[in-house]
Amino acid sequence: MNSETLSYIERRRCPVYCAIRVIEGRWKPMIFRRLGESPQGFGDLRRSMPGVANKVLRQHLRQLEADGVVGRIVRDKPARRVRYMLTRHGRTLGPVFEMLWKWGVRHLAISHATSSPERRTYRLP
Repeated sequence: MNSETLSYIERRRCPVYCAIRVIEGRWKPMIFRRLGESPQGFGDLRRSMPGVANKVLRQHLRQLEADGVVGRIVRDKPARRVRYMLTRHGRTLGPVFEMLWKWGVRHLAISHATSSPERRTYRLP
C-alpha cells in the first residue's frame, strides 16, 4: 500500500474525522439547531433558512438520515406529510455543538483582537 492509501485508511478510522464528516456542511449546524427545537417539515426548514437551495437541503437531510442523526416521521392522513426530527443518537451532538459554539466565540474574539492595526508581527530568525 502506498502512503496516500494509508492516510485515507487512517482518516476513515479516526473518530475526529468521522465526527467532522457527519456535521460538516454549510447548513447542517442550522438544521441541527432547528430540529433540536422541534420536528420540522421540509418547507418549515427551508423557510427558516433563507438562501438554502432545495437540492442542498434535501442532500443534507439525506446525509444526516444516513448517518443516523436525523429521522423522518411520515403521516399519510389526511395528506402525506413528512417531518424531520433528531434521533436519540442525533441529540447526543448537542453538547458537541455547545462546545464548538463556545470555542467559536473565543476564537472570534481572539481573531478580531489580533486583526487590529496595532497587531504585532513576529519574524523568526
